Amino acid sequence: QTHPAQLAEFNDEVIVGAVLYSVEKYVAKTVIPLRKYLKKSSQYKLSEKLLKDIDENKNKPFSDFLMKRTLQKYLEANSSYHILTKDNLKNPLPKNKVNVFFTIEGCHSLVDSTNFVDDTHRYDPAEVLSNLDKVQQKVKILAINLTHLQQSSLCNQAFGMQVADSTAFFPSGNGLQNDGRKVIQGFFDRKICPDLKHMSFKSRRDLMADIDAKKLTNVQPLVCTHAGFTGMSFKDWAGHIQLKKPLSGALYLEITKRYREDNATFNASTINLFDEEIVWIVKNGGVIGLSMDRRILGYVDKFDDDPTGISGTERIVDKEFFSKTEWLSLGIKDSEIGKTITAENCLTMEILEEKTEQAMSERDEYFHDHILNHIRHYFQVCADAGIPLLTAQKQIVIGTDFDGLINPFINMPTVERMKNVRTYISMNLKYYLNDFPEAKKWAAEMNIDTFMEDLFYSNGLRFVKKRFEV
Repeated sequence: QTHPAQLAEFNDEVIVGAVLYSVEKYVAKTVIPLRKYLKKSSQYKLSEKLLKDIDENKNKPFSDFLMKRTLQKYLEANSSYHILTKDNLKNPLPKNKVNVFFTIEGCHSLVDSTNFVDDTHRYDPAEVLSNLDKVQQKVKILAINLTHLQQSSLCNQAFGMQVADSTAFFPSGNGLQNDGRKVIQGFFDRKICPDLKHMSFKSRRDLMADIDAKKLTNVQPLVCTHAGFTGMSFKDWAGHIQLKKPLSGALYLEITKRYREDNATFNASTINLFDEEIVWIVKNGGVIGLSMDRRILGYVDKFDDDPTGISGTERIVDKEFFSKTEWLSLGIKDSEIGKTITAENCLTMEILEEKTEQAMSERDEYFHDHILNHIRHYFQVCADAGIPLLTAQKQIVIGTDFDGLINPFINMPTVERMKNVRTYISMNLKYYLNDFPEAKKWAAEMNIDTFMEDLFYSNGLRFVKKRFEV
């Protein structure tokens, strides 16, 4: 989905956040039987031996996978990559190389001593931060996810594994842990931004509350690098849940998708940001990157695995596994479940088929509208919170997550189509906004050409420069 050969097709300079990520134990174990479905040319990257070595912790997450297999390859490929520094950012960026800055996805990638967590195996904050310092001796890290897909001792994760048997990835923790607080403080002391993606809602809320209560020092902005939105406030979330069922130590949830005529829907799973989180991030100087994963942007396909869930209705649902402990800790009342669901306000299989089985141009418009809907919602939430449009406009970027594993829309499957996405947004955003009475009030203030440059380039470059200067 992103390859130097694809990026070379762009005429302008290209800036990419390269993610240093070590494949997790249970991810490796899950992928082994799925290798046969990969293209032959791709299988060598994830050989069965490598995956087994990862599972058995013979291939160490930090020293082997992150440092040798990933970071060192970037450092050696200086004919293809221009690694950004504080000094070279003062000069015009080259157009014949990919300009790269680095983030780390999951603190498991900074640990060699164990590749899983249970009652006796924990991620040691001292080891995490010591290994982080080793990385920073080679390159500057701008942001780090505290957790990723499998259980961590630093914080609870949001459910995010959509492949094969996902039991090993069910969240079971309860928010931000004290070891996680030590690691976050270590990030702040090193002027690194925590990336909220993959943290559970309660973990995110705990972190924001700690910052508001001034329990942490040297605070840096919070980012969410490849995000989607739930489209609602957390206080309204339970009202859209149609099913809550205990399953394999977690809670299985089915969340209906709010539908407004001719409009796209959101993904209300808690891996996505709630309205109050958008406001907090923007007010505190952070940045949100819009993912291009169709599931994260709210689109469920009729051919996806059980798109209507197990409840026996025709409603399209978002399915989530939720920590029982967090459910209790958040004080969610069963009496609130399903209170706002009506026959008229939910996306159904009939509507989905009508939207996707029409002329290709109309189908593609429906796909693109999921992006426009996110942009509209972002600005509306900011406007409702009293954030000036020109402020909000500077704190949203494209964070595609084109890592080869996400599910993109079929009309924008790789980074090569981002030019088409930009053109579509540029030509249609104002018309789209004017169909919403509330958005119409502020849409007139927006200069589309300026916003396009901000969204696809200037905001990201400005934030990266600022992070190198702190």
